[in-house]
Amino acid sequence: MMGAILQNPTQAEQDLLKSFSAERSDTQRQAAFERFARAGLPSRRNEAWHYTDLRAKLRAAPPRASRPDASVLDQAKEKLAPVDRFRIVTVDGYFSPELSDDLTCVQGVKLRPLVADDAILKRLAEGAEDALLDLNTAFAEGGFALEIAPEVHIDAVFELVALDGALGALGRFGRTVVVLGDGARAAILETRAESGEGFGDSAIFLSLGRGAELDYACRAQGGAAVEVQTFVARLEEEARLRAVSFLAGAPFLRRQLFISCAGANAEVHLAGAALLRGREHADTTLALTHDAPSCISRETFKYVLADQANGVFQGRIIVPPHAQKTDGKMLCRGLLLSDDAAMSAKPELEIFADDVACGHGAAVAKLDQNQVFYMESRGIPREEARAILVEAFAAEAFDLLDDEELRDLLKADLARLLARGDFA
Repeated sequence: MMGAILQNPTQAEQDLLKSFSAERSDTQRQAAFERFARAGLPSRRNEAWHYTDLRAKLRAAPPRASRPDASVLDQAKEKLAPVDRFRIVTVDGYFSPELSDDLTCVQGVKLRPLVADDAILKRLAEGAEDALLDLNTAFAEGGFALEIAPEVHIDAVFELVALDGALGALGRFGRTVVVLGDGARAAILETRAESGEGFGDSAIFLSLGRGAELDYACRAQGGAAVEVQTFVARLEEEARLRAVSFLAGAPFLRRQLFISCAGANAEVHLAGAALLRGREHADTTLALTHDAPSCISRETFKYVLADQANGVFQGRIIVPPHAQKTDGKMLCRGLLLSDDAAMSAKPELEIFADDVACGHGAAVAKLDQNQVFYMESRGIPREEARAILVEAFAAEAFDLLDDEELRDLLKADLARLLARGDFA
């Protein structure tokens, strides 16, 4: 199929074709794979992937991870330390009830396996057209859905943990759906603790009902050798989403966000901090559509780049003609700790309405040596002074979260990373 549609398919594309079994797949999976087959792996020729050439990077596609058996689950369990929060675990992309907390006693919360023809998932995925999301639809199995009933307020944090189980380079395709009913409130921590091998293509889908409110934090320290993470969110009227990411240790990562303000007076607040060193590459690409009037969005993304690291930010705010009184602002800031590091920033506005207030900006600079000198003159060693400035620069991204536990967890992760001295 793919060989007939694509000219000169790469080895990775041929591998993906061979691993897809149409006989075992439903209509939705087949349709998604056919869309992927027509598009192929994205390259620099795709405008949205210009700075992250996945087709050139993924030379061969590793075999897909199988559903974990008892021995693999035992290995994964050893990576889990006790925590004081609700935990939902996936291993090699498969939901693991054995390693997850029992939520049946939590009133208003339902945790269930994700079915391929899930109506909520289908509605959320319709607005996001992307080859890697289609590939995830074709290959992902064993995901889960977390549903919070209307008007239910959960004080404890839900932690979604993605773990490696089987050893070696494998392809992992995780899929998660989170639904907040009208007026519901919750906080979610996504922890990605995967190895530096193989290929990852994961997706999380969020649905926020009318007046729902969610604090969401993703901490991805490490990851597959080549990885794509997709974040899809839909907000109904007066819903509030505060979402933060902390990226570090990513060999080659693309984190893409497709967000729709589908109801009037919805609010989206996004922020992220990425700390990269060596030859690490992290790309955050955002498409935020104000699809209703009087919505507010704020985005601030920060990069700290050492050695020969490469940071990418592409952000696009889309305002159709009916989305009057839109208020949107987008900012990207990069901090270069090396002359060999590189930052590519491309914020964009697509405005088709006339009563809006939108703006964007980008800035890239080095550490202020005057600030470093001032701290040295007060007796602070130079490396410690630089680390303090880096921490202050990056930690600001976490302050938009209302949930104190999530803020403290991300700041503690940042402090531990900087204590190693890699960014001094």
